[in-house]
Parts: sequence; structure tokens; C-alpha cells
Amino acid sequence: MRIVPMALATTLLTGCATINESSSYGHMCGLHPYCGVSTDIEIIKSSTEGNAGAYGALTPFAIIDLPLSFVADTLILPYTIFHPRDSEE
Repeated sequence: MRIVPMALATTLLTGCATINESSSYGHMCGLHPYCGVSTDIEIIKSSTEGNAGAYGALTPFAIIDLPLSFVADTLILPYTIFHPRDSEE
């Protein structure tokens, strides 16, 4: 019975790369399709390097967030496709 609250808390505490990158705070890849997924993959790839630093601590959260970001990126796909980027505005 403790597994459900623990899974829920872990999911809520991970944060969502899609929401972070789609908002004005997105700085890793900006606003393009599947940006949240690419951010999670970059964090996971960076943690395998020798000088991972903080990315090593973020890796478990990025792994948990990856399928959630995939779903969220798919839901906001029309917005990311038709939203003008900064260079095009």
C-alpha cells in the first residue's frame, strides 16, 4: 500500500521537462517538437560522461520523466509545430 503514494510523490517531484522547456524558462532546446524528451535524453547522456556533475543526480528523475514527457510532448504537438520561434518572430 505504500508503493502507490511513493510512486505518486516521485512522479510529482521529478518535474516535467516538457513543461519546463515549453515555458519561458526553457533554455536547453527551446520550443520544438518533443523538446522535453530530447532534454531528458541529453541529461541521461550527460550523466555517462566522466564529469557529469549535477547531471548524475538528475539521471533517475530524467529516466522516470522520459515516458511522461513523451506523452506530454505528444499532447502539445500542435502547439509546438505552429508556434513561431524567437528567430522567426
